[in-house]
Amino acid sequence: MSLFTALALLAAAPAAGEDPNSIIVTGTPDAKREERKRAAEFVRRTGVATLNPVARWIAPVCPRTIGVDAKVAGIVDDRIRDVAEAAGAPIAPKPCTPNIAVIFTDDGDGLTRAIFDKSPRQVAALSPTERERLVQGGGPIRWWYGTREESRDGMPTNSGVLKQYNSSIVSTQVVRALRSATVIVDAEQADGTLLDSVASYTAMVALAELNGDPPPPRDSIMGLFGEEPEHRDLSGKDMALLRGIYSLPPDREAYQHRNRLVGAVRRGED
Repeated sequence: MSLFTALALLAAAPAAGEDPNSIIVTGTPDAKREERKRAAEFVRRTGVATLNPVARWIAPVCPRTIGVDAKVAGIVDDRIRDVAEAAGAPIAPKPCTPNIAVIFTDDGDGLTRAIFDKSPRQVAALSPTERERLVQGGGPIRWWYGTREESRDGMPTNSGVLKQYNSSIVSTQVVRALRSATVIVDAEQADGTLLDSVASYTAMVALAELNGDPPPPRDSIMGLFGEEPEHRDLSGKDMALLRGIYSLPPDREAYQHRNRLVGAVRRGED
């Protein structure tokens, strides 16, 4: 037995008269570093706060699903509302004006192309690469967002410039808000997948500004359409990420958001 091992065992041993059941076992520094590494990789693969601060729903969410019968649409809408409530996102009472559109179709490529051609302003913020990926990238589910920069009081900025009436070494004075989310579900490609799983996937991408580029995190509902999906419902890390997003101070830099989300996801592993 090495001196290091002997000292470690001695430190872990209960003192005379001490209740052995009262010993608290804590993780080693290596284990904690590995946990943080896994959490950081999870956040990185979602694409959250990679370049920009987190965008989240500030206006209450109101989902509406079309392209399927009322019963199926209700299941999807209710799932989005349930996940939003669990995450801490604001929810609009019914009836409401939809700001999350979930569209089931037999031709995801064709419908996406038609929307882009008919409503160019809706996707004006997307880069040519993102548009190309959405139109031709395939995949059973694709999505995009409308965002806006606002003041902390909810006022829109003027061409990206915000007049600041106070200063702070912490606050950016600007909040990125989700204004709309469009989710296209290609029913042909998703054929054979449980509706509950599709609804959970839809809720995940509708409530957070996630990146649709592969590869998604395996230990997430976003890996649903991989060869060997680990989860067919929202994972603990998924919910930890969503709760982290809706508990963040919104007016911070991207790296600050990212660091906080890594911590939230790591705690979600416990």
